[in-house]
Amino acid sequence: MQSVLQAVVVIALWVAFARGPATPERLVRYAAACVAAFIALGKVLSPQFLIWLIPLVPLVRGRRGLLAAGVLAAAMVLTQLWFPFHYWALALRLNARASYLVLARDVVLLVLVAVLATPPARARTT
Repeated sequence: MQSVLQAVVVIALWVAFARGPATPERLVRYAAACVAAFIALGKVLSPQFLIWLIPLVPLVRGRRGLLAAGVLAAAMVLTQLWFPFHYWALALRLNARASYLVLARDVVLLVLVAVLATPPARARTT
């Protein structure tokens, strides 16, 4: 089911981009959203996957770009809090603190997808 959800969300993002104007700003925003959705909804979320977002998210312009960069930074900090220092506590003993940090990071990545995928306010009202 997770792979199906991942595919549905990425395809929905592609369709959302295709239905609007093909501007460079939208292309960058939807590309970052697709990569973030692919990472957040994949079966495996290796901490190194966040590196894929580093060149994309800062290219998003305006306030949304600043918000997206802040959300990405939060995800990276949450990742650093448990990986690599508490990885084995999580992998071998299912350490509660590390588990909550991973859950928080995953939720933050979903927030990043929402920040990037939500149409601008002026586009929603028309």
